[in-house]
Amino acid sequence: MTAENASAESDDTPKTLVEGDQVERYLRDHPNFFKHRSDLLMAMELPHGGAGAVSLVERQVTLLRERNIEMRNRLASINQTAEANNTLFSASRDMVLELVNAREVFDLSDIVRAGLQNHFAIEFGELLWLEESLSADPIDSERVAVVSGLLRQSQAYCGVFRSEEMTALFPDCLTEGSAALAPLMRDDALIGCLAVGSRDVRRYDGDVGTLFLEYLADVLMRLPCLDTKDAT
Repeated sequence: MTAENASAESDDTPKTLVEGDQVERYLRDHPNFFKHRSDLLMAMELPHGGAGAVSLVERQVTLLRERNIEMRNRLASINQTAEANNTLFSASRDMVLELVNAREVFDLSDIVRAGLQNHFAIEFGELLWLEESLSADPIDSERVAVVSGLLRQSQAYCGVFRSEEMTALFPDCLTEGSAALAPLMRDDALIGCLAVGSRDVRRYDGDVGTLFLEYLADVLMRLPCLDTKDAT
């Protein structure tokens, strides 16, 4: 057999092809494969968003840098959230202490209004009693009717309201706007409304949570001065 024939037979010998997925799986299972193969590593090139190519090491450094930036951004976001939560907790504590120290139920509306605006920088805040016995001022029946109509739901919610509805909720607001409302219930009866609002119709949209408002409403309904008023 001549060398030429041997070469021909060699070319006809079946060959095992290695698929790209197999190479990828192997490299994933052996992350240190290139550790002692610097020559092979230097010979490799990967396309990277342009006409040129970069080495695998350079590509890895780029990926690590991108991930580092992403982690920094996440950490910054977590820190901002923590600071906001800390501010909210501090303001909530001060607000609750002021409410607990109230001796008369008639003082609650002024305390709530001032506390919401001072501690939480809320444009409008209001505690409106719907029962005559709980209100220091005579109750406006028309205002009560409008507000009661907005509180047909038995739970807190946010929404956009017409100018007359915003005025009923917040007498100083004469335009349309948005608000978050929490009904004050006693024995399944509606006795009041806790509300925060803004002239900005997007401030209290459906994506704004009402957890804090519900918490404050629960605190109000458990105040000693309110129990004392009920007893009388």
